[in-house]
Amino acid sequence: MNEMHPNPAKETTSVKVILEWAKGKLLEAQVENPILDARLLLGFALGTPQERFYGSEDKILTKTEADNYTKIIARRCKREPVSRILGTRGFWNLTLKINPSSLDPRPDSEILTESILKTFLDKAANLKFIDFGTGTGCLLLSALNEFPNSSGVGVDISKECIKLARENAALNGLSRRALFIESDWGRAVTDKFDIIIANPPYIQSDAISSLDPEVKNFDPHIALNGGQDGLSCYRKLAPQFVEVLKKRGLVFLEIGYNQRESVSNIMEGSGLKCHQINQDLGNRDRCLVLGHRHQY
Repeated sequence: MNEMHPNPAKETTSVKVILEWAKGKLLEAQVENPILDARLLLGFALGTPQERFYGSEDKILTKTEADNYTKIIARRCKREPVSRILGTRGFWNLTLKINPSSLDPRPDSEILTESILKTFLDKAANLKFIDFGTGTGCLLLSALNEFPNSSGVGVDISKECIKLARENAALNGLSRRALFIESDWGRAVTDKFDIIIANPPYIQSDAISSLDPEVKNFDPHIALNGGQDGLSCYRKLAPQFVEVLKKRGLVFLEIGYNQRESVSNIMEGSGLKCHQINQDLGNRDRCLVLGHRHQY
């Protein structure tokens, strides 16, 4: 099929033919889900939900449509993530804009939102959240969407991320309860909070080059790089957590799959105690739940 249609944009092309061509190209590029990606991206190119292609395989694309699709497939063949091509990412029950300034939210990070819900059962509670390194705003906004009487602050060192998080708050009807401020972690924070959420960079510096192309080539390295041992941000954050966490408050902290003991020790050295560890979708340690040591 690829040999017959090396560039379908130059020919009269059906949905079936161009999808087969795209699947072949994506396979050659070692994309993990070539069929699904081909369909999602054709839907994006045509402004049509991808599931509607069933029964429409013989539909003929215009040259403009086919040309646009081949350009999009070329981007995916360079391993640009589908979410970055679409410009949006689903997280928890929200749709979020993403751009080059921010980390592409991962499904594994949803365990932080899930952990909060399992710990704070009263959704009508009036809680104050803070999200350190908010990026797209995904963690703060997903929590606020679940707790309609609560409010929160998202901090990020990136002006671009702050702008993006504000856009996502507006997109999801949460602007009234979400404040975003530019800050180097908690340096500009003076209030105290019931719940701290954080997904800091935790990849070892020399391991970034071995990550999948979708990550190392498209996620901002400032959102990945945790220093030589992957723990530098945790060391900075531990005393700041103690400072801004209310007496009975809790921290929900994302970690790398093999960092449970080392991060717990860092946190305990600053006066926090880990009392629960939750696993992600792959059953890997991912979320530490911490509180002031005096609570336990």
